[in-house]
Amino acid sequence: MKTIVIGAGAIGLSSAYYLRKAGAEVTVIDESEPGSKASAHNAGWVVPSMSVPVPAPGMMPQALKWMTRRDSPLYVTPSLNPRFLGFMAEMLRNCTTGRFEAGLKVLAHLSSDTLQLFDDMAADGVVFESHSDPLTMLYTNAENLQKHALELKAMEAHIPGFKWRTIPGNDLSKEVPHVRDGLAGGLQTFGDRSLDPASLTRGLTAACRRDGVEFRIGTAAKLRTARDGSVEVAIGDEVLRADKVVVAAGVWTNRILAGIGDRVSLMSGKGYGYDLPADSDGPQYPLYLAEAKVAITPLSTKVRIAGTMGFGGINEGISRVRAEGLLTSLPKYFNTWPASTTQPRPQPWTGLRPMTPDGLPIIGTSRKRSNILIATGHAMLGVSLAPPTGKLIAEMATGDPASRHLSSLSATRFML
Repeated sequence: MKTIVIGAGAIGLSSAYYLRKAGAEVTVIDESEPGSKASAHNAGWVVPSMSVPVPAPGMMPQALKWMTRRDSPLYVTPSLNPRFLGFMAEMLRNCTTGRFEAGLKVLAHLSSDTLQLFDDMAADGVVFESHSDPLTMLYTNAENLQKHALELKAMEAHIPGFKWRTIPGNDLSKEVPHVRDGLAGGLQTFGDRSLDPASLTRGLTAACRRDGVEFRIGTAAKLRTARDGSVEVAIGDEVLRADKVVVAAGVWTNRILAGIGDRVSLMSGKGYGYDLPADSDGPQYPLYLAEAKVAITPLSTKVRIAGTMGFGGINEGISRVRAEGLLTSLPKYFNTWPASTTQPRPQPWTGLRPMTPDGLPIIGTSRKRSNILIATGHAMLGVSLAPPTGKLIAEMATGDPASRHLSSLSATRFML
């Protein structure tokens, strides 16, 4: 079976990897280098414990409060575009306790074997930097801590081997270097992981090449309908055909689908981050600053800081004010770390996350063409959910039973 994967991020590469393992002939197409977009610019967390939908009770009111702050962790760029308004209205409808809990269960099941799949990849020779240290979440507000503790308790039943504990505020200094006094407390999870996302996409690319996957990098792919009614993929003047086409183009998915008159409910969510020098006096394990919504990931050569979520159009420009909100949030949690936020000033990066109105990814068949599979909408969980998504895509493409919540992940579940 001939397959084409459009998109060489973590989702597209994982799809190519599992399709090739299933015996398919695979070609990956992307105008950018593999993993050069959001798949490399993120916190690098594999976090079953944080696999929850973005739309949550209270999210929209909080976003409205933050709209006046230019450095807020969550913001919405206003627009009168009907599609934008429809997306935000649908997201608001999903900010209920019932829908949040239903989405939480779907994501928990989808991520339940992601750690094992990463282990299987490593055993197969996929080389990437990975760490199994516990994740500690710091809270300035006790009510927020208790709310998340209830979520962890609900997920505990769905994730094999997952454990967690509460850390009282007066014990945090024993766990986290330079933490400020007066924090409400922390939650620590066991069973999550962190990795260098750029090393993951490099490792997957190398493994796919090793197994015979063809890469066509440097020219954008376009879907279009041929004269005989079939679907073809155009790369410049060249035309390719395949039995199955996987569109895993992140926030650019609708630009690809437009060629066959299809689209999905998707919006860009902009995240920012910094890579600070590795510091022996700084955090040694992953941290999450809950109220600031900032992730801190110590890696072998750097400490990565990532966060913010900005809803709007596809725009890869960097707002320094937005980005520096990550740095200005650190003194609320730490006494002296990091010293490098002053001189020299680090350079920010950005990545665009594909968001859906209900916070669940889209993994399913195009509403227009049964041989077009779509894999996008993973929000901040693209790295975490890449292996199970790739495995599901391979199962669907080859006709094997794909058993987990396909109706909840269907591309056709939204009214357009």
